[in-house]
Amino acid sequence: MGDAVDGARDTADVLIVGAGPTGLAAALFLAERGHRPRVLEQRRERAPWSRAFGVNARTLELLAPSGVTDRFLAGERRLERLTLRRHDRPLATLRLDEVEHRYPFMLIQGQAESERLLEAALGDRGVRVERGVEVVGLGRDGVRAHLDVVRPGGERRALTARCVLGADGAGSGVRRALGIAFDGEAYAEPWRLYDVELTGPLPRDEASILLLDDGGVFVVRLTDDVWRVLGNVPDLLERLPPGTAVGRVHWQSEFGIANRAAARFADPPFYLAGDAAHVHAGIGARGMNLGVEDAYVFAALYDAAALDRYAVRREPTVRKVVRQIRRAMGPPRPSTLEGRAVRAAPWAVPLLVAVARGPAQRWILGLDHALEL
Repeated sequence: MGDAVDGARDTADVLIVGAGPTGLAAALFLAERGHRPRVLEQRRERAPWSRAFGVNARTLELLAPSGVTDRFLAGERRLERLTLRRHDRPLATLRLDEVEHRYPFMLIQGQAESERLLEAALGDRGVRVERGVEVVGLGRDGVRAHLDVVRPGGERRALTARCVLGADGAGSGVRRALGIAFDGEAYAEPWRLYDVELTGPLPRDEASILLLDDGGVFVVRLTDDVWRVLGNVPDLLERLPPGTAVGRVHWQSEFGIANRAAARFADPPFYLAGDAAHVHAGIGARGMNLGVEDAYVFAALYDAAALDRYAVRREPTVRKVVRQIRRAMGPPRPSTLEGRAVRAAPWAVPLLVAVARGPAQRWILGLDHALEL
């Protein structure tokens, strides 16, 4: 990994804290515009497992000029259909390939692979992630971030930059150090996730949403015979359609879900993006993709010397998406009015999907709003 910090590089134009998809994308967009950002990451290695797994059309569109989209698409795992099912029967199917766009599909790719490809593209441009670096303090003499380098001797250095982008996740140390509130609500029930080998009746090339009496289950094939199964019901793997054979579990996790947004996305010269600025339920696969969009807007405005517009542009867009996700989480949860309605009258679901088809398709693809700078 080499030295994370040295005396010749104690200053930078832009310091990016966090090497997840948002931080890496921000660095790439800046590098494409001729800037030399520094990316600091506390973890020594990339996480091998991925909660985010869908790359939408908007993200593919934004990354295309850099050539990263072509690298993403080399896997050729394109999701074009999502089907809502009740009692093992399809109620309605949403076809993403009906949308007129260069990328009318959701690319199924784990976050770990997305990070690997983004980091490789940065390396091609001479930018490397400085790993094992923890920010332990922030100041405003210019911008001063105190770094604790995780290596023998525990060397501590002070860095100065024109601005800092906090892309360090939901528990963002940058956001907390700035005293920015992260308000919202959490869902009471635990959610469970499995990456597991499956064979059975579910179509291999479409995602399925199973509306059960006591909750919802989302199932999609990731690679070969490994499927992602997640939901808010107990005994999740036993709730799959009859005829499903469950094989080896590659990864499992139990977690909570919350919808939250930072009270403000900018406290100049500090800025927030990705999960550091907003978290929400994974329905619609907007989390990672919305963070990449933050990164693009940040880089473009930095290049235009117009970062005063960053919060003005991103906050309304993100808050609107969070509200939409809150509404979309109604049907999978039987405790809600929407959840009770779709279970009591499943015959109405095809009619509702037909009415909302166009907007729903574009929303899932991330094309529901113009990208303003």
